[in-house]
Amino acid sequence: MIEKKTARLGFLEVPNQPHWGDVSVSRRAPTVDGVPLDIVLEPIHSQRHQEDLDIGFPLVDTLELAEQLAWLHSLQDGPSLTILENGRVALAFCPGCLDDSDGWVLACRIAITDETVTWDRFGIDNDTDLYQRYRKFGTVTPPPSRWFEECFDDEFAIVFDRAQYEDAINSERSRLQNLPQP
Repeated sequence: MIEKKTARLGFLEVPNQPHWGDVSVSRRAPTVDGVPLDIVLEPIHSQRHQEDLDIGFPLVDTLELAEQLAWLHSLQDGPSLTILENGRVALAFCPGCLDDSDGWVLACRIAITDETVTWDRFGIDNDTDLYQRYRKFGTVTPPPSRWFEECFDDEFAIVFDRAQYEDAINSERSRLQNLPQP
């Protein structure tokens, strides 16, 4: 039997980008085997988009603790911060506002089994039908959530060992809860 290698989830500090504003804040990002998720996704994103994948994760000290904890919970089969289709979870947002008010989110589908957690169907989900899939003759009606999935690559997936994945999220949750609160 061939053993399939699983990735390791982690979290790390990321530098504030100048175009995100002058306010210096503490920002963190999920990592896959020590590499920030946006760097991992950039090659598949660039296959369909010319602009950089400029995203922010809701682990930033300007957000309420409850919002940060809710986002971590969404990674463990909790509700997505933005209600999307088919079990999709909002992973990242516009780095300036850190919510879905700009009309897009970076999302993926998260499937959890007893032994693994799989992230797949990564894409920018929009609250408008940018590709007019639902306006063409013979297409289905718009999704009930009104968010339209745009998957980068149907084949790309990240598979985590469930125990390590949950340990990483629980460690990040503990780190957040132990920070001094305003």
